[in-house]
Order: sequence, then structure tokens, then C-alpha cells
Amino acid sequence: QMLMEQVIHLQNDVTDLKNQISVLNAKDLSIAFFTYLKNDLVNVTKGTTLSFSGIRTNIGNAYDPVHGIFVAPASGSYNFAFSGSAQPASQDHGLHIFLKKNGVSEMYVFFDHNSHEWIQHGGSVVLHLNKGDRVWLEVGDRWGSNILGGSRAADNAYHSHFSGFLVQAD
Repeated sequence: QMLMEQVIHLQNDVTDLKNQISVLNAKDLSIAFFTYLKNDLVNVTKGTTLSFSGIRTNIGNAYDPVHGIFVAPASGSYNFAFSGSAQPASQDHGLHIFLKKNGVSEMYVFFDHNSHEWIQHGGSVVLHLNKGDRVWLEVGDRWGSNILGGSRAADNAYHSHFSGFLVQAD
């Protein structure tokens, strides 16, 4: 009887240690991405997910450049940033970009009415994500002719880029 109690106690200790190791491993995760538009996006339709196919960093491979979606590999606090450049147009125009988390808008950047010079706008947000949550950039309202600038030169002149990283795992 006493031997059985000791075995059960040791099994519980092993389970507790495994759980502690899992928590420590999750807190030590390195997750980060920096991606950019290789080419201009011209008159993209509302509801389109923006796919940034130029990859500078994708530690943890959580960003999918084909579909433009980040999938959280661990629960925790994440920072996301978007910066975009839009070319001037001679007519009234507007382009709205939303950062979405599981389909819900969490951040908004707009490029409206620039008629003389390029404009660059951006934003950042810190979000709590659960493992498996999805984050992406999506075109909202747009009117007129719009061009979101891609890469222009060989010297890392990325006119539009999207990045994110894990601040702290749960």
C-alpha cells in the first residue's frame, strides 16, 4: 500500500514537472516576421487579403506568404505593425486597410485623397492571441484608382510592409 502511494506521488511529480517544462518552453518561443510587397497592388477589391510575398524574417514560420495570414503558434501578447505607401492620383480616391484577428477588425489605416505626392501611413497594435488565432491585412472600402506601393529598389526600399512578433507567451 505504501509503495503504491509513493508510485502515485512520483507520477504526480513527473506530470507536474512536464507541465512546468511545457510552460517554460512556451515562454521561450521566438516568433517574429517582417514581410513586404514585392510589386505594386493596383485597384485591389474590397475584402481581398493582402499577401506580402517578400520575406526578410519569418522566425517560427507562423506567417504564410502565399495566403498572407499569420497563425499564432502559441498563446500570448503579440505586436503587429503595417506601413504602406500610396502613389498620388489625379482623381478622388481612397483605400482603407484593416488588420483583422479571426475576422474582426483590430486596426485601421487609410490612404485617401493624395493628389500631389506619395503618402505613407501606418499603425501598430498589441493583441492577445490564443494558439491558432489568425491575423491578416484586408482591403476595406476603396474608391477611385489606387496603387499600394511595392518594392522600388535593390537597397531595401520597401514601400509597404507588415510585421509582427511575440511579446510574451502566456
